[in-house]
Amino acid sequence: MELSTVGLFVVVALLITGSNGTVCYAAVESLDLRCLLQWDCPHASPNTTYTVQTKTQGDPWQEVPWCVWISSRSCDVSPAFSNFELYNMIRLGVHLRPSSTAWMRPLKFDYSDFTFSPPSVSVSLKEDHLTVEVQFPCATNRRCSLGRCCPISELIHPWTTVTVYNKQNHSEYQRRTVWTQEVVSHVEFSGLAAGQNYCAVANFSFPTFSMAASPKSSPQCVQTVSQSVLLPAVCLGIGLTSLLLVPLLAVFLKRPKHTALTSENQPEILASVQVPDSLVPLSPVPVDPCDIQLEFRDT
Repeated sequence: MELSTVGLFVVVALLITGSNGTVCYAAVESLDLRCLLQWDCPHASPNTTYTVQTKTQGDPWQEVPWCVWISSRSCDVSPAFSNFELYNMIRLGVHLRPSSTAWMRPLKFDYSDFTFSPPSVSVSLKEDHLTVEVQFPCATNRRCSLGRCCPISELIHPWTTVTVYNKQNHSEYQRRTVWTQEVVSHVEFSGLAAGQNYCAVANFSFPTFSMAASPKSSPQCVQTVSQSVLLPAVCLGIGLTSLLLVPLLAVFLKRPKHTALTSENQPEILASVQVPDSLVPLSPVPVDPCDIQLEFRDT
């Protein structure tokens, strides 16, 4: 068996021989739970047709409906598998005659063949708390409907590792590994220093086989708020609050005192206004001189 890497795919190439001596070269390519079988039978006639079958541990061999009596040299069997915790097998049948099929030796397809694309991350910062959101690549599987992205996390529960590091000082970092059971994974970090630039990267691995791991994502960075910016903002907030509260407090303190003085002085003010009748001058009345009588008393 020869193991080589082609692009992002892991290709397992095997020289397989049928029961009647037919020789074919077969390879399984795997990326993001995809399973593509390709083959070449050098001595086969150009008109030769082929059939592909799959088998899951504990089940009988089943034909792949879209790869029966085909003339092409490849078959995407990804939708045929649904349980990646078990061993899955693939075999190629060469139709030599209408009534004769030579079956090649089966190829396995399990977690040791898996390769993954890197996830993508996004970051959000609130004070000194950083939240990293991890999104997983799309998979091809029969449990996923066509025409939409089916994240790998819908099919398996991967181990997700997120690392947050100081961009200026890589020795300062935090790392969390979580068992992802949601479509999107959220990992939180705290205790970040102010005024620093922090970056986050993530990768994931198959839950029962850590060797089947994805590359790290592209880093996403964010800068925490500097103390020199945070302190003036706090002071400004305190100053504005004081400007609003001091006048209100002054009015509140003065208002009861003014009311008390007014109520205490009110009787005195009323008393000063009420003048006795004896002190009020009479208004002048016209008098006839004839009505004036003079009396002289004999001393």
